Order: sequence, then structure tokens, then C-alpha cells
Amino acid sequence: MKASILLVICLFFIVFAYSQTITINAADTGRTFEGIGALSAGASSRLLIDYPEPYRSDILDFLFKPKFGANLWQLKVENGGDINSTDGSEPAYAHTKEEFLHPETAYFNRGYEWWLIKEAKKRNPDIKIEILQWGAPGWLDSFYSKKNAAFISAYIKGLKKYHDITVNYTGIRNEVMYSIPWIELLHKTLNSAGLSHVKIDAGDQWKPQDQWQIANDIAKDTTLARDVYAINAHVPEDTDFELPPAAFKINKLIWSGESHARGGNWKAAAKMVSINNRAYILARITRIIYWSLITSYPDYLAAPGSGMMKANTPWSGHYEVQPPLWMYAHINQFARPGWKYVNDGCKYFRQAGWSVITLKDTATDNYSIIIETMGARKPHTIHFILNGNFSTKPLAVWESSLKKFLFKRQSDILPGHHEFSITVQPHAIYSLTTTRGQQKGISQHAIPASKPFPKVYKDNFDHDSLNHQPPFFISYQGAFEVIKDKKSNNRYLKQCALKQGINWFYQPYPSILFGDSSWRDTKLSVDFLLPDTGIVRVESRLHHFSWNSHVPGYCFEVSSEGVWKLILAGKDSILQQGQCQPLTGKWHHLQMNCTGDELAVLIDNKPIVNLHNKEYQSGIVALATGWNVAYFDHFKITAR
Repeated sequence: MKASILLVICLFFIVFAYSQTITINAADTGRTFEGIGALSAGASSRLLIDYPEPYRSDILDFLFKPKFGANLWQLKVENGGDINSTDGSEPAYAHTKEEFLHPETAYFNRGYEWWLIKEAKKRNPDIKIEILQWGAPGWLDSFYSKKNAAFISAYIKGLKKYHDITVNYTGIRNEVMYSIPWIELLHKTLNSAGLSHVKIDAGDQWKPQDQWQIANDIAKDTTLARDVYAINAHVPEDTDFELPPAAFKINKLIWSGESHARGGNWKAAAKMVSINNRAYILARITRIIYWSLITSYPDYLAAPGSGMMKANTPWSGHYEVQPPLWMYAHINQFARPGWKYVNDGCKYFRQAGWSVITLKDTATDNYSIIIETMGARKPHTIHFILNGNFSTKPLAVWESSLKKFLFKRQSDILPGHHEFSITVQPHAIYSLTTTRGQQKGISQHAIPASKPFPKVYKDNFDHDSLNHQPPFFISYQGAFEVIKDKKSNNRYLKQCALKQGINWFYQPYPSILFGDSSWRDTKLSVDFLLPDTGIVRVESRLHHFSWNSHVPGYCFEVSSEGVWKLILAGKDSILQQGQCQPLTGKWHHLQMNCTGDELAVLIDNKPIVNLHNKEYQSGIVALATGWNVAYFDHFKITAR
């Protein structure tokens, strides 16, 4: 008898420990879902535009096409400033004050963010667009100034005029403390320019002590409260979504301005789904932006592999659809912006390691429930009781199970009397929905095999797109673009930034990168023209690109007066220096060869440097300048 009672007690505790009942009242609607989005910034999308068709369109479908892949509802992009913003320098639409005062169509064709926005809008017209500055061109002199407010306003108007792009939101500045008077100035400038529809999203801080300071400031300042539409912080997940009380009292939308899954693997996928659910449950965050949209920058640069897809070998056409992409799909394919969170159905069971959110279309009776069990250790059963206006249609069930399968349709669940149960496995995500049309998109064309960077490559720039970086080149600092000579119609590569920019982090001079970090022996040649005073550099064996630091490698620098130096970059050590003929106003041919430990430099086929040094063994090459105009032509590299 005692044994039977003990068995009953044990069974009771087993059921209690591994089952959970959640009652959801449809009337308990919370905040409005605004969608999960991604951030193209810091040159993270640089190489995507270089991909050949049809692969480029296939990649874009995975990112933006509704009910196919990530189904992004939000796209945030960098408002370029000719400064290094993580993995390169995104171009400003106006490199100089003169270009700002006398805009042309060509200026608004610079870079690739406008192109990316148009491709996103082509696939999903309802996607929302935000812009944000990391830094600004040097000619603006000061970031928090009338000039910069006008610069932002003109950029928004130019995107509309030249590309029919409507910007919905603008931020203040990435991860640099905002200025309250400048927010007021920007708001006034936007309104005066007829851009009152562009709302200000303020915050963008990442340090724990600063993350949500904007909420406290708004609570004390009625003018700031009027000017700011939404508040955000970066990586709020790193502080477990701890917000100050003011954030919930100021009646502002609460967003994550930049969250990090930190990779394209299953570990990153698990982190992402936890963030997506818990952000609303713990902090009432209704929009999450992840950096980066896509890993379209080389692995040798800072923070490699940040995106949900990897597409950084355009010469091969190869790309990878990675697990985090389907974590976007698990929420974005199951709810639209405008749906409401149902607070009763949004719960986090911290000790058990799982969470659930419920989203409902208040215009109909459709709903979706997203369950994540990334911290759970064992299977358990969840019993749902639905009260109110919920559809009685069968629930489609889509599951991703850690390291097993991705975004797989399972058997439907038929709620009986507004109740149903589901048994969930640990380390998984489940999307239950009364809606239909979701799919796990597949590549429309066979994905080519990956290939290493070409070891022999030449480009005279005559067939490259104007106002863009040449294919496979990456501006690291400053502003490099292909231009056409008005007299000869030849196309050249031009460095256009004439002053150190208002930096996000410091790089000493303009440079544009090329190649493979594994290259050991290289023969680099290029023609150059210095129309006035200034400096030209060629660099080799560059490696170890890290935050806010000089890049190690060999650098040959020559001025218009013919003064030259061979520098051990990264250590600022001069290996050799000397004088050659003046170089101003004419084209010259420059060669730099690194073979084993032998370094040789020639100008117009005349030897300038020949020495032996073993300091650096491998790395990429680069063209560089001072803060001066320089032209390049007939680039050629042979490497091994």
C-alpha cells in the first residue's frame, strides 16, 4: 500500500515538473509587433553587389522575399561618411562641400546601400527603412552641427528624388553619446525640409551604464520627449534586458538598435531565438535589429562571420544559407508588423530554460505562438487554454531542432474546445500558427563551389561601374571610386576624401584593400597620378585587422616631391628612405614585389628599394594615399 502511494506521489511530481499549463486571454493585448530586422553597416554588405546573377538575386530572396527565408520586416543601413565603420569605409553621397551644395544624380549612386534598399523594397514593399551615421566626412567639421543636420536631411531627400526610397526613421550616431540639443536641431531640420514623416530613433548606446540613458533623459525633458519617436540600445541582451523604470513610463516604442547573434552557426541561432522571445517578455522590445545582415566582407577583417548568410566570394558565386536565417523565419514568417503581442501568452520560465510568445492579428482571429527551449534540459509538455477571439483552425507546426533539422513542417495540431497540448524537445524552436503559406525556401539555382581568390588579376577600371568601388576591392578608410575622365573617356580609380573624417574609430589614411590573407609572394603594379601635392602608397602583406589600430604590413610611400619611405607598418618603423624625381602632374608606373624575404620597389621601371626583411610573411595588398586626390590605373597582381 505504501509503495502504491509513493508511486502516485512520484508520478504527480513527474507530471508537475514536466508539464505546464498556460491560459491566454485574447483581450490581454500588449504592444505592437514591428518585426525582426537586420543592419547593413560597417561595410558588412560590401561584396554582395559584386555577386554575379543569378546568385545575387537568390541571396536577396533569402533575405527579403516574404514567406521564403528570413522575410525581413526592417532594414537599417549606414548613412556613409567616408570613414572606417568596422570592416571598411562606406561612401558619403557628398565627399566635399561643393558636392553637397551642387548635388548630381551620380553622387547618390555611390556605394551600395541605396541599391540594397531598392532590392529589399522590390521583394517586400512593406519593409521599413532606417538610416544611421557612424561618422561623417571631414568637410562637415563637427558632427553635432547644423551642417550635419542638413547633410542628413539632404541624404533622405536625395534617396527619394533619385531612387524613390522613403526613409522611415533616422538614428543619431552609432555608439557615441548623443547630444540632446542636436536631437532637437535635427528634428527641426527634418520638419523644415518637409520630412516630418521621418521619425527619430534615439539611443544606440552599448555600454551598460549608457544603454538606456535616453529613457531617463526623456523622462526629464518634454522637448526631447516630443522630438524622439522610439528609444533603443545596443546589445540589450548582454545585460539581460534590464531597463530603467523610466523606459516603461515615457510612452515610447522600445527597440533593440543592434543585437548580436555573433556568428552563423547553431550556437548563434540558439542565441537569436532566445533574444527574439525574451526581448519582449523582459523589456517590451517590439523591434530587433541584428548586425550584420550578411557576411559579405572577408574573414580577415574584424568580427568575421556576423551574418545569417555568408556571401564573401563573389568571384566564385558561392554562398551559404546558415542556421540563424531560419530563426528570423520562425517569427517573421508567422506574424506581420501591426499584429499584437498577447501578454498572457508571453512568458519566460527562467529556471526551466524556455519561453513562449503569442502574437495575434487583431483584425482577424489568426494567431501564432513561438516557443523556444534553448535552455531546457529535458522534453516537457505545454498545455494551452485559449480564451476569447482565437481561431479554431488547425495549427501548423514548424520546428527547428538544434543540430538536427531546420525549419521543418511537422504534424498539425487541432485545438479542441480552445485547448491543445504540445510536447517540446530541448534546444529547439516551434512556431505554431493558424496562418498558411510559410515555406523553407530553396536556392533557385545550384550554388557554385567556393573558390580561392584569383591569384592573377588585373583591372584597368574601364568596364567597372562609375561611382563605385571596383569589383572585389574594399575601401578601408577614405573614399575610393571609379570615375570617368572627361577628355579621354578612360575610367580611373580616384581617392576623393580630402580631409580626415569625423571618425567612429581611427584609421590614419585612406586605403583600399585587395586580395587573400594567405598570399605570401606578390607582384603588384599600378599606374598613378598625383595632380597636385600629396602622397601615394602601395602596401603588401597586410594582416591582423583589429579595432582602431594600424594594420601591420610593408608600406611604400612616395610624395609628389619624390620623397619616399619604406615603412614597417604597425610599428611605424622606417626601413629605408630616400629621394627620387618629382612626380606631380604625370602618370607614373609603380611596382612592389615581395618574394620570400626580398622586398623590391620600382618607379617607372627604375629600382628604388631592394632589401631583405623577415618581419611579415603573408597578407593582402592595398593602394593608399594621404588626404589628397590621387588616380590609379592598370592595376595588376600576381600572387602565390
